[in-house]
Amino acid sequence: MDFLQICKRVRQDSGISGDIAAVTGQQGILAKLVTWVQEADLEIQRSKTEWSFMWRRASANLVVGKNEYLPADLNMQPFANIETLFVGTRQLNEVPWAQLEHDLLSNGSVPTGEPCSYALSPDGMIVFNRAPAAAVATNIRYHLLPLRMTINTSVSPIPEEFHEAIVQKALQSYARHEQDDQLQRDAIGAFDVLSKEMASRFLPKISFKFGALG
Repeated sequence: MDFLQICKRVRQDSGISGDIAAVTGQQGILAKLVTWVQEADLEIQRSKTEWSFMWRRASANLVVGKNEYLPADLNMQPFANIETLFVGTRQLNEVPWAQLEHDLLSNGSVPTGEPCSYALSPDGMIVFNRAPAAAVATNIRYHLLPLRMTINTSVSPIPEEFHEAIVQKALQSYARHEQDDQLQRDAIGAFDVLSKEMASRFLPKISFKFGALG
């Protein structure tokens, strides 16, 4: 379901009268409903930093003589964190921005060569410690930045089979607004079942190692 379809579903399940033709331009309780859906989706995205459905990969070529890149230059979407970054076959270390900036300023210019480290600048750039002398491939694994759905056709990164979790979380907000205790209990119960299944499916498995007894 896209943003508008989820809003329509919440309106239907809540029993609110009227219809939602668009997620913008709404007033009164329908405007609140749109916001509740937005916040429900965003809260689920933010609830765990290791959701596998937020994981992405990107690849691009570094340009000769260039050491600073916007994420989009490297075919990345807005990201929360970088898990691994390879240049050629070398995995690079992420270093603090202050350290890399100091090294570059102290050097007086950007060294030429294959990068071995990178930093994230305060203005959102990915900055390498060296500028390559020849084009070289980079491969990146990262997690998406949680973002709000904003237009009718926005689609949450949460897998569609679990969009029901967004519906149930939004219904909780509606139930609190209306002081409908029964609806709130039902929505909380349904959401808890879905969230446990999501945790089982989309979070890393925890393994325990036990030493020999005795």
